Amino acid sequence: MTAYGRRSVVEEAIDDIRLRIRRGDWGLGDRIPPEPELGKELGLSRAPLREALRALVHAGLLVTRQGDGTFVAAVDESELALRRGMEGADPHEAIEVRRSLDVPAASLAAQRRDDADLNRLKDALDRRRAAAAERDDDGFRQADIDFHRAVVEASHNQLLAGIYGSLAASAEPGWTSQAGLNRAATASHDNHDELYEAIRDQQAQEAMLVAGAILDNQSSDLGRTSAEQPGI
Repeated sequence: MTAYGRRSVVEEAIDDIRLRIRRGDWGLGDRIPPEPELGKELGLSRAPLREALRALVHAGLLVTRQGDGTFVAAVDESELALRRGMEGADPHEAIEVRRSLDVPAASLAAQRRDDADLNRLKDALDRRRAAAAERDDDGFRQADIDFHRAVVEASHNQLLAGIYGSLAASAEPGWTSQAGLNRAATASHDNHDELYEAIRDQQAQEAMLVAGAILDNQSSDLGRTSAEQPGI
């Protein structure tokens, strides 16, 4: 049980919950314990706990889903700043930001991945391929996001994974393109398969090259889309 001192009970509770999020007790997207359980753990009555949770929801660190619970929306305030900066960002600039993250993350993943990482990568890759075959745009986009996040998580750099998770959440609507889905649907083997294999085989240099090639394709897709839509 947490002991609270001179500061208000609510302020101490906010700091305690924020600390637990930062140290990874609950990861990005995880549901935090229900109010009765969390209140007992923190030694808080219902009223101050709810006030603390409302403050963290207002700050953007937590999000409440009616009938489902309260979830971690960001690990810290730096993620929120990145997320707000990404809202409405030029998609070409977003790809440039991704390049600064995806490429080194692929190298680290190839050096540090474990069996659990490979299983997550393979699962996302299989779901991505199946969604492409079914022309399921939403399923394809989510599987693609999951694959690239799994690459970054395989780097075993928590700060990098946190930043990338926030970037993915912010850029999700424009993360993939119709051309990317078409490539995945028609090719039996594409760059994503190659990236998985490079990470699996611990080929760091190859992983970096393939990660860059994936973003080159996406940049070209954006160029073609702009050319087809005058005024964009």
